[in-house]
Amino acid sequence: MVTELQDMSGGRPEASDVYHYYQRLLEESWMSEALCWTVVVPHDGRPMTLTEIGDRVSGGAGYHAYETASFEDEEDYLVSSEDSDWAMLVDHSGPLTALLEYNGFRGVHDPVLPRLSVGGRAYSAFWNVNANNRISCAVDGEMVLSFDTTFIEDWIEEPGLARWPELRAMVPYFDWQNGQSWRAAMLTVIELATGARLTEGWTEEERSYLTSQEATTG
Repeated sequence: MVTELQDMSGGRPEASDVYHYYQRLLEESWMSEALCWTVVVPHDGRPMTLTEIGDRVSGGAGYHAYETASFEDEEDYLVSSEDSDWAMLVDHSGPLTALLEYNGFRGVHDPVLPRLSVGGRAYSAFWNVNANNRISCAVDGEMVLSFDTTFIEDWIEEPGLARWPELRAMVPYFDWQNGQSWRAAMLTVIELATGARLTEGWTEEERSYLTSQEATTG
């Protein structure tokens, strides 16, 4: 599976264990360079269809949807994702929907994340090769919080933190000046809030794929 839905029957995993898992993952993966990871949790337990996802992501601008897509290897996927204005791999684990963009950031911003959150909650983390980054949360069509995590003092007083307790509890892990990994911390707080774990094997199985209707220009 691309995403693993973590078993919560025995209680939530320790935050430090999840954090160290993502530290190890990012040390050995291209994901450390550029990534946008978005997870949607519906209130009613019904996963969104590919059409619903495409409509919400595109905002009615049109898109191409592939129920199943496979790539020869990791590099093939990375090249393909750069041929469109935006491209997303789509995966389901139970009721959850997970979206991955390489070197894209559509999912983390308004209005896309609020649209994805209608009837549920949506969380997203983004970074690129220049360490530009953003973490966001939307609930029932409203953006609750969205900010650059680089300097904790710039966001520690954000009122929306009260609605994402997992993020508030993990604040020390965002302190890169003391040797922590804000990238690993971002993925950790999304897993703790949703139960969805990002794994390495994104190109090993067929999965759904969405792209913009128009090719990249320029």
